[in-house]
Amino acid sequence: MQPAATAPQPQPTAETRTLTAADGGCFEVTLVPAASALQRPPIVFLPGMFSGRGFWLSDRGIGLAAHLAGHGFPGLIVQRRRNGPGRPGLEEHLQCDLPLVRDWVRSHWGQPAFWIGHSFGGVIASRAAAQLLEPEDLAGLVLFAAQFEDGKRMLDWPGNLLLAGFLRLRRRFPAPLLGMGPNDEPGAAMRDAMALVTRGRREPWLRSTLGRIRAPTLAIAGLGDTVDPPTGCEKLIAHFGSEDRRFIAAGRATGFREDYTHPGVVVSKPAQAEIWPLVTDWLLERAGPGPLRATE
Repeated sequence: MQPAATAPQPQPTAETRTLTAADGGCFEVTLVPAASALQRPPIVFLPGMFSGRGFWLSDRGIGLAAHLAGHGFPGLIVQRRRNGPGRPGLEEHLQCDLPLVRDWVRSHWGQPAFWIGHSFGGVIASRAAAQLLEPEDLAGLVLFAAQFEDGKRMLDWPGNLLLAGFLRLRRRFPAPLLGMGPNDEPGAAMRDAMALVTRGRREPWLRSTLGRIRAPTLAIAGLGDTVDPPTGCEKLIAHFGSEDRRFIAAGRATGFREDYTHPGVVVSKPAQAEIWPLVTDWLLERAGPGPLRATE
């Protein structure tokens, strides 16, 4: 029996609010209510660089967050800082913003959450699992196209020298202008990405930190992804200490409809047809049936 084969319920209206971290930095979160009488674990969604809320939930209410909410999983989509006050870097996102998200999930839902991330959002979710979250905070990880060890030539030496020079001239990286994504990126976030890749590849701290992770993990990479190759994505979860760990390379050679690209492994009609149900089944198997919510 495939639990995800049943049709999801209609999606309630999402609500966006602004949270302020201890350093004064502000960021937006979008609450996606569950459209089900079942009270399943919440899901925290982290987008990758050059993208935001729309990657998980479009303005028309379409996306993986809506799909999973329809199966009883309420969601919280976390966007990174775009401007001041506070430095809008990846490290501030991890050290200042995500502890606030963790505490909000604890108080609002009072049960472990699944964390789902794409690209650098998956790397940050992994670091949060290793550095910020207690075992009772985390039900599991789902990582799409997430890695730091292969490719990414502009973030590692010597390509990062060119990028660093560009960022000295411009405060923001114009990803839309270069066809890399819908959102530009603050220079601080780009500098943190370069530091994470260069240090993570040359020093043992990141790999050893990831070894603390014990939560169930599903990692999916596209065989057509030239940004975050499947080889690097498989390496990422190989550092984890999780016993329940699965890696999927999604492409024609492994029985999928197409060789999935970097965004297409989540945001595409083929992904909606075969990746989303796969993820839903994995979550349902680890969430249990879920108790009925009390009526209001």
